[in-house]
Amino acid sequence: MTTRKQNAFKSTDHREGTDRYSTPTAYETAVWGNGGSLQFNTVASTSASLSDSSVAAEGITDTLQEYFNGGEWHADAMDAIPCEFRPKGTAPTPVQLVNMVNRNIEFDPRQSIYDTSTITKGEAVAGDVIFTEPTDTAAFFSHRMTLLDAHLIAGFTSNSIGQMMDKAMQDFEKACGSTIVDILIKSPSVEAKEVTIASTGPRDRSEDWIDQLTLSINHSVGNSLSDFVLLMHMTEQAILERAAQRAGCDGIEDLLGCRTQFYSGSNRGVFMLPKGFASLSFREGNDGDVWSILASRDSGIQGWNIEITGVADVMAQAKVKLKLANPADPTEKLQVETVDFPLITRVVVKP
Repeated sequence: MTTRKQNAFKSTDHREGTDRYSTPTAYETAVWGNGGSLQFNTVASTSASLSDSSVAAEGITDTLQEYFNGGEWHADAMDAIPCEFRPKGTAPTPVQLVNMVNRNIEFDPRQSIYDTSTITKGEAVAGDVIFTEPTDTAAFFSHRMTLLDAHLIAGFTSNSIGQMMDKAMQDFEKACGSTIVDILIKSPSVEAKEVTIASTGPRDRSEDWIDQLTLSINHSVGNSLSDFVLLMHMTEQAILERAAQRAGCDGIEDLLGCRTQFYSGSNRGVFMLPKGFASLSFREGNDGDVWSILASRDSGIQGWNIEITGVADVMAQAKVKLKLANPADPTEKLQVETVDFPLITRVVVKP
């Protein structure tokens, strides 16, 4: 789920006379979110009742299926946040970060380093590989919308459906982000850091965020903000967008120098996700689809329930092996322990 720009739907009234709806055969595209496009038909070939909710339900379901499982969403997701898509029954792919051994030394260049040169400084730290594991809990994403017959009794257009779906997809995106945040908070590899954001105006507040996030960089997994994806609360979106407009930037990404995702619910801070690690590992079903798009008729309410579901493992539990020294003999380092490694920084504003 992504966030970048929005284009309006063309208003098209599919009517023959005054009370007929024609199922279209050609498509028009509306862009929402981080480039995700939903296509709705506009040219008529088959006639159906304008107020028939099954026509709208079928069109929405087919459109969602084509976008989420047709390859376009995969590309958008990879572009927005580190992730992988794995076949059913397979385990998430661990991601490794080499913790290189520092063997730099200073020597006298007038003599051979291997013979009589005197080494004045030296350090040889036992290095190992930092690797990530899935968290103890996985994320089950589910979003349902109900389309009542009464909602469509006066008919509908591609524009009205487009507006409805645009809002639904924005809510779905932020709700997925909120589920990820709930999981990240419980991960021992997430370390919290409190900062002060005193400004309230869009320009000054965005500058404060840039400064504080830059100072909060975990240099073990990144050297600049461009090495991270920021998972921020939705209340900061409008502020950062306004600041980007005032600064003459194309968007939030251009302003901050890194990608951003937003979540709903309570404000739990900003999560700095390193792009060098797979943060989400999506599970595919038997048919190879990541997302299940379901539409069912609910006769009790005279309407249709349309549901989008998917499962992903959150790869945010980093581990590293350390050699422990014997207190009696510090040169003896035989015991090896696997400990949690601080991979993700959670930046929280001081109350």
